[in-house]
Amino acid sequence: MPAPGFVGKVLGRRYNQRMPVPLLDSLFKLITTLINSVWGRRERRIKAAAAFRETLLKELHGLYPLPSDWPQGTGIEPRLKKSFPALQGAVLTYRPFILASEQAAFDEAWLIYRTATKREIDTQSYTHYMNMTSTTISSFGGETVLPNDGKATFKRNVDRLLSFAADV
Repeated sequence: MPAPGFVGKVLGRRYNQRMPVPLLDSLFKLITTLINSVWGRRERRIKAAAAFRETLLKELHGLYPLPSDWPQGTGIEPRLKKSFPALQGAVLTYRPFILASEQAAFDEAWLIYRTATKREIDTQSYTHYMNMTSTTISSFGGETVLPNDGKATFKRNVDRLLSFAADV
């Protein structure tokens, strides 16, 4: 009979002896559990991404992707404040399913969406979605006019949020 191999030495038997059934059963259960865990997490992430997209699209209906119901003047702020609780719930529910390496970018995208100031202490500030023009006059007599296209800014910010649920 051949000499025991490395595995045989470790397990205390010759390499041609069969592995005991309880050990095989435990190994199979471990592999099955790992596969189900990984697969289950992926399935939960797919469902969470779908729910996130659905909530955003439902709450922003008429404003995104085409602004067919965009209010005149500064009227966008009450509309977005009304949608805020549902959007915040969707963001908080979906955040755990985002990769750890992307969570900071997701948090920043949410902050940029909900505040013009990009400060955490400002819960909601939607002036960046209002069509206001900023005019700066320099001491040398020059004038700089910076128009703001609120609809384009809004679309860009919502696109950025939805991009975190697009590749799932």
